[in-house]
Amino acid sequence: MPTSTRALPFVLLGAFTILVAGGVALSLSSAQPLAEEQLRMAAQTTMSASGFILKDINSVTTVTSPGASAAGGAPVGTVAFLVVYQAPTSVEETEVDRNGGNASVIVVGDRGFRKTGSQWTELAATTGLGARAVGTIMSPLRGAAGATGVSRRGDRYRFSPADLHQLLRTVLGVTTSRLSSPQLTAVVRDGAVTGEVITAVVGRQRLEVDLAFSAIGSAPPVKAPRSFVAAAG
Repeated sequence: MPTSTRALPFVLLGAFTILVAGGVALSLSSAQPLAEEQLRMAAQTTMSASGFILKDINSVTTVTSPGASAAGGAPVGTVAFLVVYQAPTSVEETEVDRNGGNASVIVVGDRGFRKTGSQWTELAATTGLGARAVGTIMSPLRGAAGATGVSRRGDRYRFSPADLHQLLRTVLGVTTSRLSSPQLTAVVRDGAVTGEVITAVVGRQRLEVDLAFSAIGSAPPVKAPRSFVAAAG
């Protein structure tokens, strides 16, 4: 975002008032559209990649008082997921358990597989299963791709999505009438969205979803579990 124009020495103001005013006006009028375009293009770049790895950390923190920041509040709980996406409709999602255990689901097109312990089982085939899974993963990126009201500070962009209520419902899983103080921030690096943080307050709790995208365009392929590969082919 362009830095603010430094004040000219008083003696020069008479000669350069028109030029200075014009420069400030140009800076103010072009800053937001430029940031908006940058964020939208970066989100499209991540969305159109052949695949990526997504680390999704969901946390809940107690808000100390109504309207107050949750910073320093008591943590209620955290859960983390590792997602591998392969275009167009393949997803592997693993819940990361700090105790060493994990639960995994693989979706390849209309086929789904769940891991219990060390055993994979196939779920009943469902039309559109993969498309729906990918739609959920892409929803934060789609929000950034249609962003409005964008402001930028370094590589961080604060924005409002075109459909805030739909995005919050999808990502936070809470009826939007119960939410307050929503904030959405995206990180853009090397022309792609590499992170998003989505927060909102429900009652006395602050919900946060922290998304980190990596291996954009170079993620490993998502395949059916080995015992089902032959059947999948």
